[in-house]
Amino acid sequence: MSDIGKVVKKILAGGALCAVAAGGLTLTGVTGYSYFFTDTRQVTITDAQMTKVDHKFMIATDYRPFQNHDAWYRGKFNSGTVQNEAIRLKGKKAEITYYGWRIPIFSTYEHIVGIKEVKD
Repeated sequence: MSDIGKVVKKILAGGALCAVAAGGLTLTGVTGYSYFFTDTRQVTITDAQMTKVDHKFMIATDYRPFQNHDAWYRGKFNSGTVQNEAIRLKGKKAEITYYGWRIPIFSTYEHIVGIKEVKD
């Protein structure tokens, strides 16, 4: 193969690698966005206790279970207060703010960052 052919082959291989890397960064950006940005939902709190499971509080709702824990990377250090509010609102409608994903195969739950009572 000539020297020009080798150079062209390296340029094409490098371009393909850059395209794959850029696509991976885009996918990472989209999934990172969907994981870290919060959403809100109105739910009925069905169960909440002051007992931790694997260093996390759990809050059960009519929608699905959520976890509640302090998260230094989000600046959230009030998991006890949030859990106490969930216990107080047991059986009542509440608006929760949460982020993350529910992935049953890995036993991961969305994380509650805020909770407030919904007045009828």
